[in-house]
Amino acid sequence: MVWIIALLGFVAIVVIAVTAVSRVSIELEGTVAPALLEIDDAVEVVAEALPFEVSAVVSHDDVQMVILWVLEFFEALGMSSVYGEELGGEWVLDDRAVADEIGVVDHAVAQGLATGSSVDSVHVTVIVDEFISYLRDIGAVGGAV
Repeated sequence: MVWIIALLGFVAIVVIAVTAVSRVSIELEGTVAPALLEIDDAVEVVAEALPFEVSAVVSHDDVQMVILWVLEFFEALGMSSVYGEELGGEWVLDDRAVADEIGVVDHAVAQGLATGSSVDSVHVTVIVDEFISYLRDIGAVGGAV
């Protein structure tokens, strides 16, 4: 008789644990995990991922400059925040914001032309593409909508 009570107790504990874990998993499924962007790490990863033709011409400082232009564009759209600060504005729906990659490239190329940078527009485009790939890898931006 004691074995039956112990078995029922064990089954009850397992059912309660599975229910609790399932409930929390369902609640967390819809949340967006924040991504932390370290500029120095991003510069290193992007510079290493550049094709030889581009990396032979641009320096790490050039890569950092282009990355800062991209982040400036995101900040202008309200898509970036200081660590620990919530994103958002009236135009942001469902905790998701949308920026098109062509607009990002256009902004970076325009910044390069406005500042008289020695980085070619094609190189800026390649750097922006690699940086967007890096942002996808760390979970800072999503895929195409």
